[in-house]
Amino acid sequence: MRDSFKFPLLLIVPVLIMGNSHSLLSLEQKISNFEWKKRLVLVIAKDKDINLVRGVESFFKERACQNKNRDLELYKIIGNEITKYKVPSRYEGRTGIWLIGLDGSEKAYSNDLSLLDQLYEIIDEMPIRQNQMLQQNSRCD
Repeated sequence: MRDSFKFPLLLIVPVLIMGNSHSLLSLEQKISNFEWKKRLVLVIAKDKDINLVRGVESFFKERACQNKNRDLELYKIIGNEITKYKVPSRYEGRTGIWLIGLDGSEKAYSNDLSLLDQLYEIIDEMPIRQNQMLQQNSRCD
């Protein structure tokens, strides 16, 4: 009787294992989904990095108009959420804040909130942003 359970179990386990390996989200693909649509602020943080996460969230809430004018989008991966992703080597084992341009390339990085102080300056120096500013009518107070 026991042997009759072993055979189906031996067939099911590899299928489940193989199925789970394909269910990882590609962080590279997630980033590329924003290309030529939005600039991305990517935050990868551990659960204990409360100040980093709250600081970024506060920045996006308080400066919503400025962020919208710069086509800036926030994408957060916090704590164990990272296990859901296939992570490119450039992000593997790292935490912090990345600015990713419209072209999908990394423009700046900091492991603390310091990038937020320079964020608009970095973006506003980009050639595409320069053109956007010339054509943009919307101003924030």
